[in-house]
Amino acid sequence: MKVSKLFSVGLFVFVLVFVSCQSDQPFEDTIGTWNIPEDQIFFGGVSKDGIPSLFDPETIPASEADYLSDENLVVGIVVDGQARAYPYAILDWHEVVNETSPGNSLITISYCPLTGTAIVFDGNNAGRNLTFGVSGLLFNNNLIMFDRQTDSHWPQMRLQSDQGVLKDTRQKVIPSIETSWGTWKKLFPNSVILSTDTGHDRPYNIPGSAYPGYTNLNSKFLFPVTLNDRRLPTKQRIHGVMFGEGPDNYKTKVYLIDLAQKSRLINDVVEDNPVLVVDSGKDNFVISYLRDVNGQTLTFRLDEDVTEFPFTFKDDETSSTWNVLGEAIDGPLAGMKLERTSSYNAYWFAWGAFFRRAEIHGQ
Repeated sequence: MKVSKLFSVGLFVFVLVFVSCQSDQPFEDTIGTWNIPEDQIFFGGVSKDGIPSLFDPETIPASEADYLSDENLVVGIVVDGQARAYPYAILDWHEVVNETSPGNSLITISYCPLTGTAIVFDGNNAGRNLTFGVSGLLFNNNLIMFDRQTDSHWPQMRLQSDQGVLKDTRQKVIPSIETSWGTWKKLFPNSVILSTDTGHDRPYNIPGSAYPGYTNLNSKFLFPVTLNDRRLPTKQRIHGVMFGEGPDNYKTKVYLIDLAQKSRLINDVVEDNPVLVVDSGKDNFVISYLRDVNGQTLTFRLDEDVTEFPFTFKDDETSSTWNVLGEAIDGPLAGMKLERTSSYNAYWFAWGAFFRRAEIHGQ
């Protein structure tokens, strides 16, 4: 496929000169056959590596991160026993972070500001150690990464390679949590977080400065989408759960993220799979689990005697006590852990474009 078949659309003025001038490297003239509609792949206004990814950036203790406010969003992981946070104030400008974990595991943190999606991947895949960069291409406004080992292309939200040597290779997703910096610190007070000393000159201390106004609830997205599902406001943040084999066959259900929502549990069934959604809107925290433990389907209720932040809950079947991280901390099931669903947070317009006929909780 010739690049001339890809539409090119410039970003709004607010995609600052910092980003657009990072690289003069043109994209390759011929990039091969894609799994996704080639006429729906857009140039995002920057060339390959025009948005610079980070490699093993410096981290600092949570107590030293004075450039963030408690309400600013981060995506966090726990890997090799260490809690690590990646603030959107930095990811807005870099989108991809390649890191070696304390246990020497290769991980990739990806974030697309246009679709509001943060997903963490295992860097060891298909028998290779893969590191990723920003291709400058978009599908449904979503980041398309490329790996530096084979130059295959990976649309982030599809969780697989859709072009190149590794086409059809699935990503190995590492569970992560999107929440506010204040909530993450309470959950993991010993966490480390990215330092602003990245080697790049960006206004990291001004969250949202890369895309001013873009996160407003009804603001427009920048590029065409394959489907504009108007059942929810464009930039409504949702937690999406998916089941099925491959991105074209996923069956999904979404749960609205509402900062005014009181703490709640949703015992649900998605495509015959018992699911628990743990929602603490005021703490900017939504996470989901499978409800099956040791072959038994559990039903959960809020615990009146809260023993851990932000709340705890019990299962009806054994009266074991659980925390929001899915860990049984007391009772017959103490020591057990709920399995995370295949899920991540996104703006509604993006989820609706990628996963047609998505079910919306409460509708």
